[in-house]
Amino acid sequence: MKVFTRLGTLAALMALAFLLNPDILRAQNSRGCAWPIELSPEGFVNMLAPDTLARYWAMPFDNYDTMTIKGTYPNARYFSFTAYDTNSAKVVVDAASNIYDAQIVPDSGSNNPFVKPRAGNGTYTVVVSRGAQTSGNTIGFSSQFAWVALRLYEPDADPSLSGQSLMGGVPLPTISVTKNGATQVLQPCSPINKLTDVSAFLPLLFPAGFDLIGNEGTPSSDRLWFAPPTVPPPTLWPNPNNKYIVMFPGDQYQSGRIIVIHGKAPSSPVDMRFWSVCNNDLALPVSAVGCTADLTTELEDDFYTIVISDDLLRPDWLKRHTNWLPWGDEQYPKLVFFRNMLPAANFPYAIQGAIAATCTFNFVLPTLPDRDPVDTAGQCAQQWMGHYYPVAVWCDKSTFIAGGFRACLDELGRNRGRK
Repeated sequence: MKVFTRLGTLAALMALAFLLNPDILRAQNSRGCAWPIELSPEGFVNMLAPDTLARYWAMPFDNYDTMTIKGTYPNARYFSFTAYDTNSAKVVVDAASNIYDAQIVPDSGSNNPFVKPRAGNGTYTVVVSRGAQTSGNTIGFSSQFAWVALRLYEPDADPSLSGQSLMGGVPLPTISVTKNGATQVLQPCSPINKLTDVSAFLPLLFPAGFDLIGNEGTPSSDRLWFAPPTVPPPTLWPNPNNKYIVMFPGDQYQSGRIIVIHGKAPSSPVDMRFWSVCNNDLALPVSAVGCTADLTTELEDDFYTIVISDDLLRPDWLKRHTNWLPWGDEQYPKLVFFRNMLPAANFPYAIQGAIAATCTFNFVLPTLPDRDPVDTAGQCAQQWMGHYYPVAVWCDKSTFIAGGFRACLDELGRNRGRK
């Protein structure tokens, strides 16, 4: 039995930096600049399970009265601002308030393209204020300290564009801060993700002694269940506009086998704004290994097939329309997320419906859940999501090569004639 009581090397180094220099905790933005942290799957700030088709910028709100954010609506599938409240120990506990693209009222005489797509990209102003009520373009939070996160999914989401602009063809929004009646405009941080900034950031999420406790164990059968947590672990900064189902593949890779995931794909952005499947290390700081999302996933007759294998590169035995995710470093157990964002009111098969039906289990880090409640919640979620539920199995590689996903599902005697 494995007990996950390890910090990754990066987390240990950063925790050490924090202990050697505790003053850095209070001076979260000693450089006095805007957006010092960018979470992404590239580089050493790959933490909190970032989606590979999204980018996340973080700004501390500590000793200000208000923070004013001014920007231009980006060319992207989605963007939002969220304030994450903290407790007195400066550990993130919850998303206090959130406002997303279509809710952001444009500046006077300007246009919001998420509401009127053909009228041009206008400008907006969002105010973050401690003690205020969240209303209109104002985000309020209650604690002494908060992190303000800017999320942006699928910049330049039109597949005919290059998609190289992380901010959707517009600059990062500007930030001005007010304290005791004096206002200061902050310049963008350069460089971002400076080691001292990240060294102060990580211990707020995973303080000393915050180790994963429990054992993911071995599945009782080859069947793997995706299930919705009642509340996603707040430490991972869940997006309030997403709902999640998670799957635990087991505490180690099964030699000679693969994981096969199959389901019907929601239409994006018609059925829902965005969806993705991501494989992550189930070890602090919870790094992303790889993702496939609506814009990048190959389909056959509206269904996807995803294979997770321990290959370093996409294996040549996979057929064209089969999607591949790497297992990644075998020393770490895995956690697979399926995200559903902002489903349409007339689409009843999203994760949100399963959660409303209380098909959930408790998942509060650092303790890992037992398998039985996950399996039970997964079976309930499948009933609500129907063909849109991702069926997952461990399968012999030779079985898949010979007969594809049907052979893997038929081997269990389940889901015959799924397509």
